[in-house]
Parts: sequence; structure tokens; C-alpha cells
Amino acid sequence: MIELNKTYTFECPTSFGTLSQERVDKLFTDGRRASGFLELQLEEWFEGLVFEDGKGYDHRYKYMKELFDAKCFTKGGAKFCPSVMLGAGRSVDEEKLWEHAIDMIYIFCDVVEFPKVRVIFKRGSDLTQYPKGSIPYGDRNALFS
Repeated sequence: MIELNKTYTFECPTSFGTLSQERVDKLFTDGRRASGFLELQLEEWFEGLVFEDGKGYDHRYKYMKELFDAKCFTKGGAKFCPSVMLGAGRSVDEEKLWEHAIDMIYIFCDVVEFPKVRVIFKRGSDLTQYPKGSIPYGDRNALFS
């Protein structure tokens, strides 16, 4: 059973071809590279969590009605606004952000020390102190405590 606001810690050793473990680990500290793998790995770590890759969410959980959206926490922090609001020339529409976030459960995956991965489930409604949908790196320990 998933517990909200509880930090789970996993070791996630990986390999690829003849690359050293150190080089692969460094790649996975980048959320853009780690996210696709973690979305599937979360199903293995949390029974009942199903990856769907839906519009605006990633997972459903058979014991809860809310949708789940997985986000990586990296050296740049974490952004939980919808991806249509991220990137060059885009801006965060706070009203639409909170329409989306208020009923969402976010799965934050801390990959800063990969292969160690910390995971925490947070209700979007509990993240209102981040009005732009961005959690700074300096709040890492508070988020995962």
C-alpha cells in the first residue's frame, strides 16, 4: 500500500552494454533520461500502481481514485507544472496549473544520488507553497523528510 508523505528508498543499479556503472549512473541523474525508466520501475516497487501514460498523468493506483504524475527531482529541483508549460518560450499559467494539480498525486523521484532513488507521494493540494509549480533544490531535504 502506498503511503502519502512517506519517503521510500531504493537502490537501482543499472547497466548498458560495456559502459561503466559510474557512467550509467551519471546519465540517470538527469531526469529527462531517468523518467521513462522510473515510470515503469515504479510499477515494480509499488504493487497496484499501473503505468498508463495518460494525458496529464502517468499512473493510476487500484486503491485510490486520484491520478498520479511522476516527476524527477534533480540538481535543478523539480517542476510539477504540466509539460505544456515547460520549455523555451513557454510560461506557467498558475490557474491552469492548479486546476490540474489540486486533485493530482505527484510521485517525486529523487535521482540526485543515483543509483539511490528516493520516492515520495505528495498531494498536489499540499504543494501550494510552490505557486509556479517549481520546487527548488534547496527544499530537497524538506520534501523527502
